[in-house]
Amino acid sequence: MANILDIEKQITVISALAEGSSIRSIDRVTGIHRETVMRLGVRVGQGCAKLLDAKMRDLSCQHLQFDEIWGFVGKK
Repeated sequence: MANILDIEKQITVISALAEGSSIRSIDRVTGIHRETVMRLGVRVGQGCAKLLDAKMRDLSCQHLQFDEIWGFVGKK
């Protein structure tokens, strides 16, 4: 039988990752092992990629702004 995190713990981990917390700090605060945090992050990321690939089609965008994304990625 597989060990599965309950939904509340999954939400806590994903929220912390989205806020920019490190994997090791999430491990310390929640007590959830860093390997589990990484696997959950990958699984959620793959789900987001599938959703965006399916929904973001044939958009008529004339102007795109990536300022905040660039600042966040550059900071990391």
